[in-house]
Amino acid sequence: MNERFVTTPDQVTIVTDPELIAQIHARTGFIPPSAEEQEWISREGKKRWSVGDYVSSDELRAEYARKKDLGQL
Repeated sequence: MNERFVTTPDQVTIVTDPELIAQIHARTGFIPPSAEEQEWISREGKKRWSVGDYVSSDELRAEYARKKDLGQL
């Protein structure tokens, strides 16, 4: 088995320092969702997964942005 993409709990470092998180986001270009967006993604994702529509959070983020721009949210 090729384990190059497998991690174990002892290999994970949980980052909680807000300054370090901000540095990581700046370095990677990640823009965290707003609380409103995160709530919609979570709610919509749970709803869809419950009926077998296995949509990714990236797809849901794009859908949220599209609907927000169209004034549908």
